[in-house]
Amino acid sequence: SGEPVPLSATEVTLTTTSASNPTVAIAPRTGTVYVAWVGTTEGESNVHLARVEDGITMEPVRVNDVPGDAAPHPQAPAKVAVGPEGDVYVVWQNNTIVEGRRFPASDLRFARSTDGGRTFEPAIHVNDDAGGPPASHTFHDLAVASDGTVYVSWIDGRRRATSEDDDDGGPDIRLARSTDGGRSFAPSVVVDEDACPCCRTSVAVGPDGVVYVAWRKIFPGNVRDIVVARSDDGGHTFYPPVRVHEDGWVIDGCPHAGPAVTVDGRGRVHVAWYTGAEGRAGIHYAVSTDGGASFGRPVPLTAVNGIATSQVKAAGDDGAAWLAWEDRSAGGRTPRPTRAGRGGLRDVAEPAASGLLPEIAVEGTRIALAWQDGEAVRLAVYEHVLPTRGDDDR
Repeated sequence: SGEPVPLSATEVTLTTTSASNPTVAIAPRTGTVYVAWVGTTEGESNVHLARVEDGITMEPVRVNDVPGDAAPHPQAPAKVAVGPEGDVYVVWQNNTIVEGRRFPASDLRFARSTDGGRTFEPAIHVNDDAGGPPASHTFHDLAVASDGTVYVSWIDGRRRATSEDDDDGGPDIRLARSTDGGRSFAPSVVVDEDACPCCRTSVAVGPDGVVYVAWRKIFPGNVRDIVVARSDDGGHTFYPPVRVHEDGWVIDGCPHAGPAVTVDGRGRVHVAWYTGAEGRAGIHYAVSTDGGASFGRPVPLTAVNGIATSQVKAAGDDGAAWLAWEDRSAGGRTPRPTRAGRGGLRDVAEPAASGLLPEIAVEGTRIALAWQDGEAVRLAVYEHVLPTRGDDDR
């Protein structure tokens, strides 16, 4: 690792009870920080959104207009993003119990705010088969392009739910897009099949509008490795997925640890992930400089073969990526943000307090890190100063 990034941090607690798996976004014009999470009280789960503006933490608001129309899940959190004009978008899953099934069915719900997260319009469905045969639509992600197009990726179980073949492979990866500012979504497209069924997806959009979706795919022999698929036409069609690295992780089950993909301002594609492959167990990071056609040699972010399944997230800035993961080197779990550029990895001098499920967002010199600490939601907002000329600028 290189020299630590000089940071000043402000840490706040947004709620202390009944909360789970927060996510975070930063408004591109104002620098306002938004954090979304699912809170459960007396058996009813709702989506909440808090905003931190000019150093002041505003009272959280409920996002879902229908009470109880949400479900907590560590790998399927309520995702928040901000559009180029400042509209705030949140997507989440709900649950429907289906008699005779081990897991509930779920739909993806979406709501937007045009007043900076103060109020939200009634929620709409993202998945185009809502109201049809009950199926799973979950493990989702959310991204907004510079032209305002909203993208949602997820693992889709409709094909398996209606199939009579018990050996019908893994579920599908789907993507839906909204070109009217989140008022509606076009019918979704299948990105690929045979996905690991319980590892979250990740979606990102490059500065040129290219869309990237990352997930864990099932290969022959029950190998479950990370892949990335690329779309050059705004998510209408996708190239075949590219394996980020042949970890060769054979596991008869789902590790509940999906990848994170982000694109920096130069178009480089950054992917971070966990693998439990023998001799390689840990969190790794790799970069593509050719638009996702191939990836460089992975760099370990943690001690190799030294940690159990852990979570990692990523966010791009103009010249690099910021990564946040669960650091278990001291025994517990500590969210740790790091900047990854051409000059290597540059740790933040002081990691955040103990917690899990870190989420990270970057906008200009501002970095926001949210994480779960028991039933509490914590947020740290950093301001960083990077050298005018350095390793990332060469």
